[in-house]
Amino acid sequence: MLGTVIRGIPDVIVLIVVFSITIFVHELGHFIAAIKCGMIVDVFSIGFGPAIWKRRHNGVLYKIGWIPFGGYVALPQLDPAGMDKVQGGHAEPGPDGETVRVIPDVSPWKKVIVAVSGVAGNLLLAVVLAWVIFLGPHPDDPDASGRTVIGFVSENTPAYAAGLRAGDKVLAVNNKPVSSWHDFMIECALGADRGNRISLRVLSSGEERELVIETEANVMGVQVLEGVERELLTVIVGVLEGGAAHAAGFMPEDRVISVDDESITSVQHFMDMINEAGGQRVTVDVERDGRRVALEVEPRFNEEYGRAMIGVRVEPAEEGIMPWMVHKNPWAQIRADASGIFRILRALVTPRESKHAAQGLGGPIMIFATLWISIRSSMLNAVGFLRFLNVNLAILNMLPIPVLDGGHLVFALWEGITRRRVHPKLVNTLVNFFAFLLIAALLLLTYRDITRISRFFPMFRSAAEEPAE
Repeated sequence: MLGTVIRGIPDVIVLIVVFSITIFVHELGHFIAAIKCGMIVDVFSIGFGPAIWKRRHNGVLYKIGWIPFGGYVALPQLDPAGMDKVQGGHAEPGPDGETVRVIPDVSPWKKVIVAVSGVAGNLLLAVVLAWVIFLGPHPDDPDASGRTVIGFVSENTPAYAAGLRAGDKVLAVNNKPVSSWHDFMIECALGADRGNRISLRVLSSGEERELVIETEANVMGVQVLEGVERELLTVIVGVLEGGAAHAAGFMPEDRVISVDDESITSVQHFMDMINEAGGQRVTVDVERDGRRVALEVEPRFNEEYGRAMIGVRVEPAEEGIMPWMVHKNPWAQIRADASGIFRILRALVTPRESKHAAQGLGGPIMIFATLWISIRSSMLNAVGFLRFLNVNLAILNMLPIPVLDGGHLVFALWEGITRRRVHPKLVNTLVNFFAFLLIAALLLLTYRDITRISRFFPMFRSAAEEPAE
């Protein structure tokens, strides 16, 4: 067990460093804007709580806190008393030893600039990361954003009983048009009625049909259509030496097109076709280096797995697996990230959808877990999630809540429009009150994350590390 913990330390360090980039860029935006506007900066901190490292330079205390889930820039002209209790008690004597000082007023419009500069930093980083994905070796799939075609439906599920089949294209969920699989999943999660039913409008064999299907909660508590997968190319990622596939000439990176002229729409579809053909030779068409190659193979029954197999490891093609990797165009990436978070925020304040939306929320542990999975999958995938995280952080920080940048923006705009300052004591009271509410919410989400983390990791580990055999 100790060895497992030691081996996990580098992963934890990478996670903290990557996550801290988002926090650093946000706080750096505030810091640079405050310096340019001539405002007083007391502290620049990455992390909260007691410092594991600190140094004072030119009157500013730079520090790294023990708790890596955030950071702050202490600006007494923007936030008097600066959430002193929450941030770990940074109010200490100044560089000249003074304990009481007079803080000059600054223009409310300078406060506006400083309030939005953190968000601007996150958005700028998100754009840079989007261009990294655009210029990287991510395969350009022009149909990924509009692909809502069903690739597989398990039998003995409500979806199969309702008539949903592979090849059907989902047009709308509860009369709300969907343009991507991610949109489809969100509407399934949020749109279930009290009986956990949703209405699908699908295009099947050129004819539109309406289906009412019952959803089920997955291990994350999110409503999904059980046994339903999207259409994705199946890729050979490994060939067992001495197996039937090896003898037939299968090679890694082959893309499965069809089995006995039946088009393959998902990994599960391919596995089922191979299992059904146990003991009989089948022709598997694959795409290899831009050419179509026909390979004949005889599936053999495997007692360990209880099914016929040919000795290959397969996984879905990379494009579109994660919602933050669907688009290649940089601006389409940013739009998709923003529309996703706005959809969740709207659901949280919609009575019919709020319960389902709250069930799908994750806390710091889930953020770290998803980032870890993204890193283990590929660094480009990690870049995509980091971009997604920056866009989300930017939008959430602009909510008009006193502890967030949006709250400070409201205070500054009030002062600029009315020529009257909000009383510092009122600002401090509201900021600290909402800060403790935010901490309480984070603790609640963290507790819920812990209760379901044991189910979360097995669900994704196979996608990140162990392709299907």
